[in-house]
Amino acid sequence: MKTYALVMAGGRGERLWPLSREDRPKPFLPLFEGKTLLEATLERLAPLVPPERTLLAVRRDQEAVARPYAHGIRLLLEPLGRDTAGAVLLGVAEALKEGAERLLVLPADHYVGDDEAYREALATMLEAAEEGFVVALGLRPTRPETEYGYIRLGPREGAWYRGEGFVEKPSYTKALEYIRKGYVWNGGVFAFAPATMAELFRRHLPSHHEALERLLAGASLEEVYADLPKISIDYGVMEKAEKVRVVLGRFPWDDVGNWRALERVFSQDPHENVVLGEGRHVALDTFGCVVYADRGVVATLGVSGLVVAKVGDEALVVPKDRAREGREGVKRLEAQDGRPTWPWAPTSGTARPTSWRGFPGSPASPKPASSASPPSTRPSL
Repeated sequence: MKTYALVMAGGRGERLWPLSREDRPKPFLPLFEGKTLLEATLERLAPLVPPERTLLAVRRDQEAVARPYAHGIRLLLEPLGRDTAGAVLLGVAEALKEGAERLLVLPADHYVGDDEAYREALATMLEAAEEGFVVALGLRPTRPETEYGYIRLGPREGAWYRGEGFVEKPSYTKALEYIRKGYVWNGGVFAFAPATMAELFRRHLPSHHEALERLLAGASLEEVYADLPKISIDYGVMEKAEKVRVVLGRFPWDDVGNWRALERVFSQDPHENVVLGEGRHVALDTFGCVVYADRGVVATLGVSGLVVAKVGDEALVVPKDRAREGREGVKRLEAQDGRPTWPWAPTSGTARPTSWRGFPGSPASPKPASSASPPSTRPSL
């Protein structure tokens, strides 16, 4: 079966600001002992889909940061950011031109704790992606997450389930309800025959079907993208698709969507702090914090439940339970000062995750002890 893969690696660099920037968004951050999430994704995928059939979609203005990863991999350069439906459109066009029988679509910036189990799930997805079906990766929730989409499962059909509906990011109360009803997280990975997605575009997203026909007829990307609406593939197509199958992934997973997520994938010290970066953290009566310093010293005294991130001359301090709002802070900076273009200071040797950690919740804080944290140790992945 001739299979292609589309890896989506764009972004605006808001989720892990000030470490991430628009010219170096989350997929390109060397968080894992010098390895980026994109590198890990491509290495994880290679045994299943060879590089010559792997497509890497980024915005054209991010080509410089993406080019070093394109060893035998084809770059698809979007003239403008048009959300995930735009990237899928480009992948489908390439797959149809080259006679692909299946197309895998996956994000470049997710944490996966078991590469072999991940590939097994993707292989099952390809098997389930018969003509007319779209297949989604589902994951059993470990917490009532309000930043993920959910999928309602239908009857089991052998190695997969029938999908009976996608729902977007819920309220906390709704998330609890979904977990009680057996919904799974939408892992953002899809498999389908390219012709199936072309037909779904025709039925549910006519703007993208027209754009697809124009691309196949030889129109330039600039011409096509000038009129292309910005919409996610989930909202534009998946929520409306009638023939959906879901394969459950059985591996540690996180979308690393904000600073707080790092405490779920990195080891914690005895006071449940996660300390990352090349800088030094000096802690006194500090409990349950996520601290990142690219260099120099960050000192914390008598605090708990904070994210403290310092990169160059910029710093972010926010309660962990509001870390997902960091994107709003970046938007405020844009409104006040224009698009941030501060220099990005690369780091190397930052800590790697040692094991999967479930959601820590809000444990009762033990009486904190004074400590002076040495530069963070570097456990192996």
